[in-house]
Amino acid sequence: MLELPSQYTEQADNRALLVLIAVLTPLMTIIVSNADSLRYGLGKKTSYALISQGLDKLSDIDFDGYGIFSYPKDNAVFNADIYPGALDIPGNGIDEDGFLGDAVLAVRHKDGLAEIAPQKGKHIVLIVLESARADLLEKKIGGDYIAPTLRTIADRGSAIKYAYSHTGYTTTSIRAIFNRSLVRDHTRITLIDFLQSAGYQLSIISGQDESFGNVASDVGMKNEGVYYFDARTAIDDRVFPSKEQGSLRLSEERVIEQFQSHMNDLDFSQPQFIYLNIQAAHFPYTHPKMKKRLTDKLIPRSEINIENKDWLAITYWNAIASADWAVKQVLDAFKDRKLLDNVTFMILGDHGESLFEDEFLGHGHAINDSQTKIPLIINDSHIFADQAIGQVDVAEIVIRSAFGLTNAWVDNGKPVFQIVGTLSQPLLIAHVKQGGVRTVFDFRSEQVFLSDLQLWKPYKEALLEPVHKSRVEPLIREWEALRWQEAESL
Repeated sequence: MLELPSQYTEQADNRALLVLIAVLTPLMTIIVSNADSLRYGLGKKTSYALISQGLDKLSDIDFDGYGIFSYPKDNAVFNADIYPGALDIPGNGIDEDGFLGDAVLAVRHKDGLAEIAPQKGKHIVLIVLESARADLLEKKIGGDYIAPTLRTIADRGSAIKYAYSHTGYTTTSIRAIFNRSLVRDHTRITLIDFLQSAGYQLSIISGQDESFGNVASDVGMKNEGVYYFDARTAIDDRVFPSKEQGSLRLSEERVIEQFQSHMNDLDFSQPQFIYLNIQAAHFPYTHPKMKKRLTDKLIPRSEINIENKDWLAITYWNAIASADWAVKQVLDAFKDRKLLDNVTFMILGDHGESLFEDEFLGHGHAINDSQTKIPLIINDSHIFADQAIGQVDVAEIVIRSAFGLTNAWVDNGKPVFQIVGTLSQPLLIAHVKQGGVRTVFDFRSEQVFLSDLQLWKPYKEALLEPVHKSRVEPLIREWEALRWQEAESL
């Protein structure tokens, strides 16, 4: 029998091996992409990521950016209009995003603020505290409450128990407060437009650069007749060297100094609206001018890590104590002018802050109470809220309080929509209701989390159970509706 030379046998073996690898690699990648546990583990490996991304591009036949080797997958590789996260156009009979069939045109609810006649009411002071956690009212250090001023306002007025930010980002939170929507919505009157139509004089005094992300112009802070002061207009007083928009910051003392000076120029025979933004608790929770109110040793930025989380926490709470001090100066200014009975104070956080208790530091990466539950305090004991309140609700609450109108919020089935990412590219969306019950949808795995049950379920399995479907479907429908509303406004 004729034997082939060894080099030919070796070459044949190598070719067979290459063919085997060429066949098995896509097969194994498909298997891994369909298995949550495997995908989660191997997804952290650079080699797997490169292989799956390469194969995914090769299978992206319709060039919509998605193939069959990624997750979630493109279930219509020959149709560029259908892919994960595509804009689902309501009523066209096509399920572009792959969820729940064709999108449904959302029913627009009445705008409660638009039904209120503009009038001259009490003065309004709206104070936003950067990165303020909801538990600040109950926090003690050394047996003393760290926010005594805020506690006093809450005790004499109201502290809404279930108040939430819609996002973990400052710019979107400020837009939600002032524009009363998560998207440009020309059917809803904005807070600043309403107040100007009611004859209020408006003042903006902020410790951050409000033009960051075009927020100031988007919400009306730059409207004609509005007094405007922020970290950009006082750039030489910044607490850090950087002049980047996201880094500009004024101390609490500088903001209060500007507020006190401006108070002398205001005509309180006319209704006044004053917006204050206090940056005390912005990361790294201290600055070179920060007063040591709770501790003699504030953590340096270089020492911030999970091993030093207790030191980090007391530094954060020291910053909150500084914010509380700033609020006291505002109250005292009105008290000195004997105006306390004629002013509505509303104090809230733009978002919360994780302090490593959930393995995270900061905000904007998870939907949980640490990062999205916020303080919402008003000096009006007639406020009654037995439901979850979002930042889009704040303007109507404060207007009703200033006008002496009925102010009961008792729809305890009403959800607050929350998101990590953007509407067009979300990572997580959620509904949170009264009691803090959340339904979370993760776009990366298409899994649903039901917080009260501490249960993760594949999205399609959850839809098969009516009790779960009744929570998941409204959540995804609201996301689709907001996306469509955003697209219409562009």
